[in-house]
Amino acid sequence: MYTLLRARQSGKKRYDWTGHIYDISISGMRFELDSPLPHGQRIEIRGMLPGEHHTTFCATGHVVRLHGAEDNDPGPARMAMSFETFESQIDRRRLAEYLQRTADTLADRVAA
Repeated sequence: MYTLLRARQSGKKRYDWTGHIYDISISGMRFELDSPLPHGQRIEIRGMLPGEHHTTFCATGHVVRLHGAEDNDPGPARMAMSFETFESQIDRRRLAEYLQRTADTLADRVAA
């Protein structure tokens, strides 16, 4: 999966960073931004999930991993975050339903 992400430092009003989500689960995600965030940084995100409905969800968590930070890669910084809370139960449900639809679609492809 490769989809739009907006992020901001926790407590800020404005989303300052734009990036992409690579991998996602109900407990966290791997993503990229133009600049790395420090390990442990608490952030709030808004993700737009691919598909016909363009489902969005909002969550808060913290950066748990930096990928390739030691390589001085000139490209986007890849990181992982752990979700601590969702903005609402609706946001959590949207993500869970998206993940289930994606799993069902993959299972159908394998079975075909």
